[in-house]
Amino acid sequence: MKNKGLYYFDKITVFFEITIALLLLIVIAIRVIEIVLALMGLDITILTMEFDKVLSVSLSLVISVEFVRMLCKHTPETVIDVLLFAIARQIVVYHEKPIDMLIGVAAIIGLFAAKKFIINSDLFKK
Repeated sequence: MKNKGLYYFDKITVFFEITIALLLLIVIAIRVIEIVLALMGLDITILTMEFDKVLSVSLSLVISVEFVRMLCKHTPETVIDVLLFAIARQIVVYHEKPIDMLIGVAAIIGLFAAKKFIINSDLFKK
């Protein structure tokens, strides 16, 4: 019964991730339409919310969904995924100093290396 519940939780989290991605694509498409209209001389605003705010909320939702997945699965891969999204959100949303961005990119590289060489090694395989 526990495995069946976890299976449904996993499916629900995948559904939420796809829904967030589709909504973000719709927002991007609307912004492209606004740019095209502005280039044609029509200053029409379709969305009043700033794109940085939309991106911040979207990435926060993705981190939340990944956190739920991490709580259900208890695997090192899910922990690294949550950390990857959190660091990526920090880099993308908050335009910090270049050194902070460099540290964030180095952290992402380190997490990818850990995922590839440590977690995928025989150390964590059952």
